[in-house]
Amino acid sequence: MKSLILTLLYLAKDTVNRWFTRISSPLARVLVVFFLSLSALSALGSYAISTKLVKDKIVRQGGDLVFATLTPPGDIPSALPTRKEISDLLGAESYALTILTTGLTDENKRVNVYTYDFCRSAQFMKFMPPNGTPTVLATPESGIPTGPNSVRINRNRTDVYVRHLSEDHPLMRMIGSAGLILQPEYLPEQLAIERATQNITIRIREINSSEDILRVERYLRNFMKLDSRHGSIISASRLLGEMDVVLSKQTQCRIAFCVGISAIVGILLTALAGMEYRQNEYIYTLMKSFGIRPGLLVGAFIAENIFIVGTTFAAALACFMYFQKLIVKEILKLGNYTLSLTEIRPEIELICYTLLGCILVSAIPIAAAANRDIGRVLK
Repeated sequence: MKSLILTLLYLAKDTVNRWFTRISSPLARVLVVFFLSLSALSALGSYAISTKLVKDKIVRQGGDLVFATLTPPGDIPSALPTRKEISDLLGAESYALTILTTGLTDENKRVNVYTYDFCRSAQFMKFMPPNGTPTVLATPESGIPTGPNSVRINRNRTDVYVRHLSEDHPLMRMIGSAGLILQPEYLPEQLAIERATQNITIRIREINSSEDILRVERYLRNFMKLDSRHGSIISASRLLGEMDVVLSKQTQCRIAFCVGISAIVGILLTALAGMEYRQNEYIYTLMKSFGIRPGLLVGAFIAENIFIVGTTFAAALACFMYFQKLIVKEILKLGNYTLSLTEIRPEIELICYTLLGCILVSAIPIAAAANRDIGRVLK
């Protein structure tokens, strides 16, 4: 153990001495890895930001939503899947409403009248006032002011409370500009729901590809088939399919970029490592003759490169994160978008694996030289 510690200390001292006597060797590795890593982070970061832009645009336009309009089978009321069922099976949020009729507000604005299943009462309770008054959910552009109001339904006037929600809210995308939500326990007798049309909106929490939407569509079609229902399903699966094509091309570009980096860094590390080993081959061979294993010498070169490359990449990453707003806005022209470490983590891991592969490949000629016969070197 003592000899191993002394050997490691000697190899560390020899490495530091080489750095100071031939500073061009570590400096070349630092500069090449730093600027290549910074370029890679900028390029791959632009891919990540463009993907984020596309996803944000799709979400703003309702691309993460699946709308279904269903008619009950026969005259027997049939319940829609519950929130828990959809959350457990699809990992998604959902809203379900039954459309009953239409009504007119005091401003002569026509609104659809909806109700919901008892199992979803907790979901809609947060939209209702504390006294339980039926609520009109409307967008600010609907022209219906917030506060107390009334709606005429089949010549009967119902006191309601108007609440505004943004037009991009999943519930408003299903209702439209305005809709009256009646609690099931307060439904007028003349409003029968046996043959009423039911609407359901499912919102995917995290959308990554068109498969996330298609999985929801398959679930709804199977539900309609098993429950003998008729209806329609609307989604942005075609638009997301186009996004998949764009992302697949970006993946190809990322791979090509990393292959180019690995070629440059790998050639540099291999050339420098081979040159430095040859310059000290006589000393290393003498160490082998005293019982030092070749694997220890190879490990010393790998550890040296890991330290230099790892430290340099960390510096490049810190530089990118600090100046990314300038890089993204002024150089890449992608607006004010920035990336967190979590969002750029896949790119960081990809570059790290690439650099680690270069280090291991550069150790191959060192391993071959370190295992040469001692007599052939010392003769």
